[in-house]
Amino acid sequence: MERHLVLTDLKQKGESPVSWSTQFPGQSNLLRRLLCPSPSERPSAIELLQNDLPPRMEDEWLNDVLRMIQTPEDTYVYDRVISTIFNEDQLVAKMQCPHESSKKSTYKNDNSELLDSIIEVSKEVFKRHCAKRFQISPLHTLDGKFTENSGKTVKILTQGGEMLELCYELRTPFVMSVAANQLSSCKRYEISWVHRRAVGHSTPYRFLQGDFDIIGGSSPITHAEVIKVALDLVRRFYNSKAIVIRLNHSKLAEAVCSWAGVPQERRQNVAEFLSSTLVQYCPNKADRKSQWSLIRGQLLQDLRLSEEVVEKLHKADQRFCGSADLVLARLRGTLFYDKSACKALDDLSTFLKCLRVWSVEEHIAIDVLMPPSDYYYTDLFFQIYSKEGSPASSSHEKLLAVGGRYDMLMENAWDNTHKTKPPGAVGVSIALEKFLPNNPSSDVGLPRIENSISVLVCSKGGGGLLNERMELVAELWEANIKAQFVPQEDPSLQEQYEYASDHDIKCLVFITEAGLSQTDLVKVLDCTFLLGRLLECLVRKFSTSLKNIGFCFSILD
Repeated sequence: MERHLVLTDLKQKGESPVSWSTQFPGQSNLLRRLLCPSPSERPSAIELLQNDLPPRMEDEWLNDVLRMIQTPEDTYVYDRVISTIFNEDQLVAKMQCPHESSKKSTYKNDNSELLDSIIEVSKEVFKRHCAKRFQISPLHTLDGKFTENSGKTVKILTQGGEMLELCYELRTPFVMSVAANQLSSCKRYEISWVHRRAVGHSTPYRFLQGDFDIIGGSSPITHAEVIKVALDLVRRFYNSKAIVIRLNHSKLAEAVCSWAGVPQERRQNVAEFLSSTLVQYCPNKADRKSQWSLIRGQLLQDLRLSEEVVEKLHKADQRFCGSADLVLARLRGTLFYDKSACKALDDLSTFLKCLRVWSVEEHIAIDVLMPPSDYYYTDLFFQIYSKEGSPASSSHEKLLAVGGRYDMLMENAWDNTHKTKPPGAVGVSIALEKFLPNNPSSDVGLPRIENSISVLVCSKGGGGLLNERMELVAELWEANIKAQFVPQEDPSLQEQYEYASDHDIKCLVFITEAGLSQTDLVKVLDCTFLLGRLLECLVRKFSTSLKNIGFCFSILD
């Protein structure tokens, strides 16, 4: 019974017997660290060997060698160590005695041709939205600048003793380049491999990723286009009815935590825990509801939350996670007193209106318990899933894309010596390898022949005619014509001409306020340079109202 009481106190309260803690303070402190609820706060095996366990005799000698290696004035020992590591005879001997992890077969089905097709389809979709490629180097030298992901990257030691780093993600290098060149507006894409550490002595894992980003513009509008790009690509490989979009806002997540009473110092741990146990399931589904019987106990015991706080988190999952329109109304009624939360709800409402213009209305959910997938996403962020299995049954969801705004990352990289303010930024990262079909012989669909003309859809008067511009640009995308619009609600003529000049767009299509009120037929100025498909697309789009809408075309030399 005494043993049971001691172990129960240790597990539930993290308390060891006072007499034992007094006699062995070092061991007591180590035990407390090992039993931390958050995995990130527990010491690693290497930390234990270096700092907490009794040193071995050879450790003293090894520490002396390591101190000499770190001496910048004399590199003799460091060079000798590097030379020994890369000694060919030793490498051959090591290859003859491989580790257990390297004995496993690394053979995979050759999906090269399928991946090539997926890459070409992705490029077609990205270019249709007038994005230009920004190539990311897959390997770069460590520069001493550390980010949140520095501890997770794959590092390589060269024969010359230089430390290199394999590409972990494609966004940070792009942001550094934007800040260095003081760009205020651009669209970019990149398709490349990203790398992750493997367990043991295995080679690093690599994954094919596609990124699409918009720098500048009005937040909800650019955010909607980023999701539109992701959906245009995902729908080439998955049924539209199986795609689910889940949204959240950082200020909304904070407001819900405050409403539930989660202590400030434990919010990060709670978010990480819910992300790994609950958020992977679709809101309001049976498999997610069934998780609460397990999660409740862990929140109470491991994270030491009160019964009242856990009950409110459960209520938040039931009421504030689900269909976007329904959840928005409930949140407005509950968080009406919080100004930042109301601003976040307004942003979400505007964003959803932009998506409706592009007929993106179904399978959109708000999940207030979903944390951002990366540290730099702030404000509005999202995840796109594909449901697998029967809709009636409990189906598995496959994560296909993540994204959001990353203004904070841009601000941190921006050179403060310049008077200009950093632009807003939003992007999406898509796991392209997940587009591989289960049947290798499946046809993923080759891209259509690419049109070289880029079109800017503009407006004259009418308060910017945002909806009309968005509808027309969507029609042009469907016709495989590169098209975009100034991502603002009511841009001036000068702003639209400057945007066209900055993005090297020669063809402008204007929707005029007068054309929307007059009874003239469509007026087309001299535009014989433009492909017939563009004209057909415009006529098809407005064939039901040719008498009450006007267009004009311009060429910028």
